[in-house]
Amino acid sequence: MAHSLTEDDIYRTSTQYRLWSFSPESLAAVRRKTHSLAIERALQYGAASILTAHESLRLIQRYSSLLLTTATHLAFPAPVKATAVQFLRRFYLSNSVLTYPPKEIYKTVLYLACKVEGTHMGLAEFARRISTEGEQVLAGEYKVMQALRFTLEVRQPFRGLKGVLMEMLNGAEGRVGVIDGLEDGRGVAETMRSLPGPGDGDRTKWTPPADGSVGMRHVQDRIQSAYSAARILLETPASLTDVYFLYTPSQLLLAALQLADSPLTSFYLSTKLAIESPARPKILATISSCADMLASFDQSQVLTKDERAELEAKLEKCRDPGTKDLVESFAAMRQDGSGEDGLEDEKAKKRKGAREKHEREGEDLFGPSLGANNG
Repeated sequence: MAHSLTEDDIYRTSTQYRLWSFSPESLAAVRRKTHSLAIERALQYGAASILTAHESLRLIQRYSSLLLTTATHLAFPAPVKATAVQFLRRFYLSNSVLTYPPKEIYKTVLYLACKVEGTHMGLAEFARRISTEGEQVLAGEYKVMQALRFTLEVRQPFRGLKGVLMEMLNGAEGRVGVIDGLEDGRGVAETMRSLPGPGDGDRTKWTPPADGSVGMRHVQDRIQSAYSAARILLETPASLTDVYFLYTPSQLLLAALQLADSPLTSFYLSTKLAIESPARPKILATISSCADMLASFDQSQVLTKDERAELEAKLEKCRDPGTKDLVESFAAMRQDGSGEDGLEDEKAKKRKGAREKHEREGEDLFGPSLGANNG
């Protein structure tokens, strides 16, 4: 019997789930190990006043915020922003700021995210617009790729959120099929009009009409407002906390919607999760846990410009001297053939070998071409 895969089944095959999903405990353990190894190395080259693990994390968060600001200034779409931030945060799971300071990596991950997400901009133009040199952008790229384990996919919640928006708008217009407890699409639309208003702490800007008579247009406005509020949560708090490491994209978008408009989201979830489903309590608890993490984000917690400068001055005194000139290291790597040029040459040789092998196998199977001289 054929077995149809669920969205959860498909997600579990992704590199994001297999390589970049953690429990809070395992994520903390990975970071402790990375920082501990960096301290051991720092002591070997005589560093003093080493950044603490907490200071390192705050510096990473500050540059994550700077990535969002820079990408917004350059009018890059939300997927580029999210991918760039996740590249940075993934990079620092196996690398320390003591070895590679964020100010040297964040430009590289932003340019790499542009290429991955199909936002095409030449290197020269990109470097000009962020006031740097092209070689400084490329210098850390291979190291970043290594840290990312050459997995460049970042699964994001934005497309799923758009899908939920369309589903709810269809529901508001009565254009849906039969749902448990509701006879038809008209019943769905009527139920949506009778929902209680947003809670006091909800992030939506929608308010019910003063006379209390909620029509289809009001519900549509409510849905759009919830979508906008959720999208804001997914663009900033989701990028500046650990939620991408701890939750799935669908959990993220539902948590953001719950914070945006809890009664509306509860109704939506009731159309997807049967009351008697044994998985329902666990799913709702996970969504609430994710929502709590998103809600706990406070922009004031991000380092100010002065605080960043103070930490970077401290970092300069204890950073690894062996990685102080990434541009020079990158140039040397290219020159001795062990860098990208060497890799491209090796790939070209493999492609040529594979092509010749296929040609030989084809001739063995079908015989030589008709024009060949067979003696």
